[in-house]
Amino acid sequence: MTATPAAPFFSAVRKDMAELAKTKGTPYPSIGGYVDVLTLPGFWAVFLWRLANVLHGGGLRPLSRLIYFLNLVVFGADLPAGALVGAGLVMPHPVGVAFASDVVIGARCRVMGMARVGGGANPNNPGHPVIGNDVWLMDGCKVLGPVTIGDRTIVGAAAIVANDVAADMFVFGPRTAAVIRPLAELGLADHGGALHREEV
Repeated sequence: MTATPAAPFFSAVRKDMAELAKTKGTPYPSIGGYVDVLTLPGFWAVFLWRLANVLHGGGLRPLSRLIYFLNLVVFGADLPAGALVGAGLVMPHPVGVAFASDVVIGARCRVMGMARVGGGANPNNPGHPVIGNDVWLMDGCKVLGPVTIGDRTIVGAAAIVANDVAADMFVFGPRTAAVIRPLAELGLADHGGALHREEV
């Protein structure tokens, strides 16, 4: 897996905007594209998260905590400043999204509403997830414990994952990793046409 966290702030924000515009099918860069992206709550939730990360990394912990709190109150997104996040994060519906403070998220990931990524509450197996590049976390899914999610994997709605998942897989089911199948087998090798293979 090739997660690429901690991109420089302005570079990461530009890539966040470009990926969000691509997700919405908005021409970008363009005036209309900028207006579209800048009027979406998901962009601002990610922007505040990145700002809190910069403040946190610069030792300005009280300020980063205020930004974290603002994000929680305004957008309902529980995004601690300590998380390492790759460039190109797309969070179309930030309400209810919650991550632990030391998760690692790769580049160009999409995180849908109510997705949760954090500890598994197992004292014998502590730790938090590492999410690869181009991973999609669909509505209401949960990724728990010291697990690794491989590049380009899709974690389906309401899935609960507490074990490692290889790259290019689709995980679905209400129980822990109930069903895992290769994306290619489901006709989703390029995420339904959303991925450009040269980016992978």
